[in-house]
Amino acid sequence: AQAILAQAVILIRLRPSAVGGRRPGHCDEGVAMEATRSIDGISSDVTDLVTFEGCTELRRAVPLARILRSRGRVFADSSGSAATYSLSEPVLRIGVFLSHNWVVSRMLKFIALSYHFSFGLASILVLPFALLLGVATALGLLPVVDDPVGYPVGISCRMVCPLCFLVLMLFGRNILAWFGYEGPSVFLDKVCIHQEDMALKEQGIKKLGAFLAASDSMLVLYSDIYFVKLWTVYELASFLSQREISEMTVVPVRHALVFCVVLICLTITQVLQILANRFLGNTELALPVVALIMGNAATFIVRRWHRERAAIDVRLTNFQLHDCSCFCESDRPAVYSNIAKLMRSCGAVSSSAVQEQALDAFNDLVRRTMPQAFRTFLGRVPFQFKHYLAFAAARNGTLMMDEWAQLAHGRDPRAVLADSVGLLFQTLTVWWLVAVAITTLPAFHLQLTGWRAFHDAV
Repeated sequence: AQAILAQAVILIRLRPSAVGGRRPGHCDEGVAMEATRSIDGISSDVTDLVTFEGCTELRRAVPLARILRSRGRVFADSSGSAATYSLSEPVLRIGVFLSHNWVVSRMLKFIALSYHFSFGLASILVLPFALLLGVATALGLLPVVDDPVGYPVGISCRMVCPLCFLVLMLFGRNILAWFGYEGPSVFLDKVCIHQEDMALKEQGIKKLGAFLAASDSMLVLYSDIYFVKLWTVYELASFLSQREISEMTVVPVRHALVFCVVLICLTITQVLQILANRFLGNTELALPVVALIMGNAATFIVRRWHRERAAIDVRLTNFQLHDCSCFCESDRPAVYSNIAKLMRSCGAVSSSAVQEQALDAFNDLVRRTMPQAFRTFLGRVPFQFKHYLAFAAARNGTLMMDEWAQLAHGRDPRAVLADSVGLLFQTLTVWWLVAVAITTLPAFHLQLTGWRAFHDAV
């Protein structure tokens, strides 16, 4: 009991709230020292796993912008060098512990990280650019196309703004790095653990639990093999033994790619309508084609999403640690031993429990907590409201600003304002309701058909 209470003292004092909301990677040295002095009642084995006592120089992190350089070049493979190690630096706190699998595509991880960290940034930066294009369109400075049933309409916002948003989302962090802001500090194993000095490498691997304890949150780049690989399961074990589920964020790597593809498809439909208007003199001819393309794409994406969501639930409900694979089988005994120590330290089993009992307790912990947690993380629909808002803005928001060109061709400003208000209302309400319907009905259909497609996938 004394060991468990002492462990709780460490974790409480290492949490972000204990450092007064300071910037990730920095905290009061006194707080860190006080937490270190609070471990007297913990066994030396557990202390070695969850603290940096006596080796604070191992506590390192890398700014986000550095791992996103050159489209995430650092994710190309798992091999590291002194050069990659030099990207990281000693810190007192770590902003985000990044948990991922090296076999997942470099580009998928780069897009997923950009999607998670830079979505808001891109939204903020693209807004003044879009307004500038809209004003230039209203002043008659940008090209327009004739509308056979009304006034000319601009084309610049619809063709440029969505692509500009994607560029800012993918490379906005690199742009900010030019001005000295490199983003939050991140733990990435290849960069923060020395890969050539074998003694430092062994120490760093042993301290994975300590890296988690020193982190403000954990970010999981989820893929189908996440719960199949032993090392990512060990990271999860370290997290579950120390932190609350609310401090973990899950980003399925394919979600970000799907978001980019949908946004590009919306832009293509805009271009098709512009071309139909320009060369055929009627946009109504393009609408059936656009609806067919987008409708089939949406149905495919949503059905696939619900199948994957159900498959995740099955994997977690039937989780077995012994089924996990390990690149180097000689590491398996050490990982099992460390997980058993963590389960004993957090009170999941008694301190006298044998290793198999501790591993069974970890299996039960995953089955009991993670299915519901992942359902919460993933939600009932593939995207959050802000993502649907981005889709709607790419369609209606850009069209609204392109219609400002009618001001330069004599249309009543009150009529233009009325159209803009109507499109804005659709963006904030109608699009969201339609998106929820589109993403919910395929799941209902799969349930009615007995999830045949899901069982085939599993």
